[in-house]
Amino acid sequence: MRLLERHRSLIVEGLRDALAGETSLRRILRVHVGIEDEQGQPVDRLGKLLRPALVLFVADELGADPKRSSHAAVGLELIHNFSLIHDDIQDRDRTRRGRPTVWVRHGVPEAINAGDLMHAIAVSTALKHSPDAAGLLLQATDTMIEGQSLDLDFERRPVDIDEYLTMIDRKTGALLRCAFELGGLCAGVEADVREKLRRLGHEIGRAFQIHDDLLGIWGDGDVVGKPQGSDIRRRKKSFPVAVGFERADGADRERLERTYAGSDDVGDDVVDWVVDLLGRLGVRDEGERRVRGHLDAARAGLQEIPFSDEGRAQMNELIEYLARREK
Repeated sequence: MRLLERHRSLIVEGLRDALAGETSLRRILRVHVGIEDEQGQPVDRLGKLLRPALVLFVADELGADPKRSSHAAVGLELIHNFSLIHDDIQDRDRTRRGRPTVWVRHGVPEAINAGDLMHAIAVSTALKHSPDAAGLLLQATDTMIEGQSLDLDFERRPVDIDEYLTMIDRKTGALLRCAFELGGLCAGVEADVREKLRRLGHEIGRAFQIHDDLLGIWGDGDVVGKPQGSDIRRRKKSFPVAVGFERADGADRERLERTYAGSDDVGDDVVDWVVDLLGRLGVRDEGERRVRGHLDAARAGLQEIPFSDEGRAQMNELIEYLARREK
């Protein structure tokens, strides 16, 4: 995809510079991010690099020098990776991108240290651009951590759709909004343009996470990279489950509450029942409707931002990808 490849080499170079050093913790971080393998050899297992790509895309389109803006973009990507290290500990996830997570390979105490160091490097990297960039990054980090705390709280009780949306606007949406606004900050745009950029990030963030939650239940396990229905096995209170709690009644509601309040392993029969219930309640259709609505709002908002025709085409291409992605 053109937008994601536009400044990829600049982002990779910045990550290598930021994480350089021969301490054991820095080696752990390079493996976690995906720029080095376990034997210390350079690799590219970085994934899409969506957030820093958005920073540099927006900055470039609105008149900033991408190389000068790269410190802000790399800082954001490091904050994202810091959050993944700590999330994996809290969620007890043993693999990420097909590899053992940091806490599995090195233990929880060292994983906490690695995440803390990643956070410090992220802020110091953003400061190389400007104090304002670092401040914006810290505000987004604050919001993201509040969202993670809400997500953990949801494990103990049923949730409704409004609560779920509040959580994803923080946990997922904060860094995506920050990506757009950081790009605007790098370009020195006026406050009204930054607000339009924030709104674009908000709509894309909601669409991204709701679609991701649909994949967590109905996605092809071989494509998504985790077994079909894995979010149900983990009792994750994702968008489909929040809708299910609002729409189910009677015996279905009682069984759904028991399923998500339990601690025993969730068997195939229970997974099949939950998937069938969500289907009967029209949950998948509701999710797809909401994704389309947020992406339509993103397309409309895109027209109000002074991107070039080529830039607008590239952003529309990304929006189309988010609407149909399978992983």
